Amino acid sequence: MRIKRGSFVAGAVAALLAVGAGSAQADLGTPSTLVDVDTAKAAQYLHSSLNGKAMGYAFAIAENGLLAQKGADGTARVDKGTSFTPYSRIEIASATKNVVAAALLKATEAAGLTPEAPIWPYLPPDMRSTATDGWKSVKIKDILGHTSGLGQFIKDQSLDEQKKMNARYDGIKYAMSIAPVGTGKAYDYENENYAVARVVLTRLWYLTEQGFGVPEWIQPGGAPWSMAYINRHLFTPAGIATVNCLSSDPANNAHGYLTSASKTGSLLEMSGTSYEACASYRGLRMSAIDLVRWQVYLRHGTIVSPQVRLWMDTIEPGARGLGWDYVAAGTRAHGGDYNNGAGRVVTCHGKFPGNVEASLVVNSGIDGGPHPCSLLAAAVQYAS
Repeated sequence: MRIKRGSFVAGAVAALLAVGAGSAQADLGTPSTLVDVDTAKAAQYLHSSLNGKAMGYAFAIAENGLLAQKGADGTARVDKGTSFTPYSRIEIASATKNVVAAALLKATEAAGLTPEAPIWPYLPPDMRSTATDGWKSVKIKDILGHTSGLGQFIKDQSLDEQKKMNARYDGIKYAMSIAPVGTGKAYDYENENYAVARVVLTRLWYLTEQGFGVPEWIQPGGAPWSMAYINRHLFTPAGIATVNCLSSDPANNAHGYLTSASKTGSLLEMSGTSYEACASYRGLRMSAIDLVRWQVYLRHGTIVSPQVRLWMDTIEPGARGLGWDYVAAGTRAHGGDYNNGAGRVVTCHGKFPGNVEASLVVNSGIDGGPHPCSLLAAAVQYAS
């Protein structure tokens, strides 16, 4: 689709809403003037790059708030012979972090804080009682921007020690008791930062919205603390049907596969004890359509304020913004890659030049191994 100039997203977004779950109204404002992008050409690029190189894949492309393209090919379930579609939900891996960052920053703003605020007052007392002194200086922007020092520390530990520092409550508390962290450390991507983020998010929710969130003495186990906030304050207003880390239909939902030729796969869900860590560093089960809808509302809508968008998008020296891991001129995106030894998923969603939002979900590795965000960026560039 070629569009020469901007139009009101508030009217255009109806086309996007018509193909997804739920219905929502938003005052989306007027976007900037467009770069000319032939989204049909971008879709062709993705098909040619992925056909025969993945078990199954799906993508969605929005331009100026309109769902311009959607496509899919391949298999969702080898055992059932079902096709992968733009509506197939599957674990999106680390692409979850983009949503969690927006959620924590929304709660940060509601509490009258900024990303410069220390997280220390919003940690449970039992975590503070055993945490190293460095945690007193760690800021919200440090955990969302991977500049807390956790990455440098955890990567140097043995595999057994790393397992102890899992994303559940006990693992977070253990990591806090030994990690020499601080503010403004060198960028080093680390999942545990976002495990901490969900603790802070839940505390801020409790302090800013009566009857929600949890009090100081957060208990380990049970339902995820952050998932309810994300559905209530982000996904529902965007018209995205309830999202979870557990499969809604385990007998039939899409599997992940290690290669394009795998015969057996895995459901790829956070279940059992790992469910506690849902909606932190990974776990959300979403489709390509869900993800592009999310990006449209994140960029143009009112589910977060312009201030939150500015916080997310500002790139400090040596960093990559808050909630993004793939950053280039006119591009902010986050990818995901999860492999549990029986199945794999690679994903990306974000915003690109030409007022384009795009998503890609692949339920296997991609033969040849291109990063999914690089593939989306190349498709948009090819079509510009």
